[in-house]
Amino acid sequence: MINAVLFDLYETLITEAPVAPTRASSLAAALGLERDAYRAAWKARRPRIVVGKLSFADALADISHALTGAVDAAAIDRICHQRTQEKIRACASPDPQVMALVAELARRDVRLGVISNGFKEDVVPWPGCSLAPVFQCTAFSCDEGVAKPDPEIYLRALGRVGVKPEEALYIGDGGDQELAGAEAAGIRAVRAAWFAPPAAHALPWPELTRCAEVLTFIAKS
Repeated sequence: MINAVLFDLYETLITEAPVAPTRASSLAAALGLERDAYRAAWKARRPRIVVGKLSFADALADISHALTGAVDAAAIDRICHQRTQEKIRACASPDPQVMALVAELARRDVRLGVISNGFKEDVVPWPGCSLAPVFQCTAFSCDEGVAKPDPEIYLRALGRVGVKPEEALYIGDGGDQELAGAEAAGIRAVRAAWFAPPAAHALPWPELTRCAEVLTFIAKS
């Protein structure tokens, strides 16, 4: 029996498609840096940002200094502010079908949690999101110091909602190998394809294209 559902945040509970946010790997021009050198430096630092060991701003400053010997603090401030504002806009209007699914799960007394890999800027809007009040827990990588697909972050969320792995379902679009991570933690996993495009090849997990299919999946579990 499914007593808890753990959701990924972006492109599962919330879609950023209407906002078309700037990708952090594409900020070279905004910082006056050479594109390929910036991307390589960014890729090397991103894992530390995701687990809260390095701030977004400090990473950009570090990259700028390493590549040019100079730091444009004003540009970095603008970039960080823009990222936060993009996330706020994305979270301001959740999709009605997602809202209906979450409301129905809450009505059935299913425990709800959200697990997300992201920067501090990415999770700022969550407390003010209209979905947040019915969720019992969050496990954000930047706060936890651990990220998906490490089973530890799923187990922490399970502890907070008070259920065993076999009583939980994890739903995500599949980024960061999150579905394999959930499975490694002993949690059933399904891929959310209501915002993300369908998988290009067969997956070892069920793929749901509509939010309402979650309720059907739970009923059959």
